[in-house]
Amino acid sequence: MKPDCDLTFLATCPNGELRTLCDILTHDKDGELRLSEQLSNSSIYLRCYPQHMALMAKEMGEELRKFGSNTLMTLYRRGEADSYKTIVQRVCRKMDVKVCDDDSTPAMERSLLLSLCESATQKMSDEELRNMATTAGIPHKNLNRQLLIGLLMSAIRSNMCLMAKLACYITSRILQVLLGRSVMMIGLGTVGRYLGTATGPLGWALLAGWTVKDLASPAYRVIVPAVIQVAAMRARQTTLLT
Repeated sequence: MKPDCDLTFLATCPNGELRTLCDILTHDKDGELRLSEQLSNSSIYLRCYPQHMALMAKEMGEELRKFGSNTLMTLYRRGEADSYKTIVQRVCRKMDVKVCDDDSTPAMERSLLLSLCESATQKMSDEELRNMATTAGIPHKNLNRQLLIGLLMSAIRSNMCLMAKLACYITSRILQVLLGRSVMMIGLGTVGRYLGTATGPLGWALLAGWTVKDLASPAYRVIVPAVIQVAAMRARQTTLLT
């Protein structure tokens, strides 16, 4: 399979984040190996998991693309799966996130993460919203809930660093529910300290709306969280959240 330029950055990501991506691709919510995965029996997986994940970044990218592609079309193209950009576009449309055909992959990922931030913000308690406002430097003493949500989303849209921190935090909470273990995303100290009490409820609340509609098929149960994880990893790296 030809290398995908949108996934080459994975080789420079932290080991823990790559392990999380790998676990999404290989294990289901009960911790069992997926029947359709082809990674865990590979020689590079046996050599590199879980301590040297960067060495198998290419193989993880290929596995993600296989999950997100039509099997018959992949066979027709002699093993060449859909591009990661095509898969991101497919996920965005499945999640009702508006994207255009000529949008770049990072732009589509950003739209997806912004949608996640908006959903999470709507589901936060009043206390969590005020804590987030403090993080964003927004005066909030006399603001009602809807105005506060509006100001927070405006700040998130205009501040890539704030958006990336919140998106990475939300992603870690969702994946904690999906994988059944703690997930570490680097650079989340401030947001994590303010929203730590939301760990369980926020993850479940966001997943609840997807389970029936968006994660019903086996393929989407893999590629939706996988694309969200890759998007969060790129956002973290782009804004140098270390």
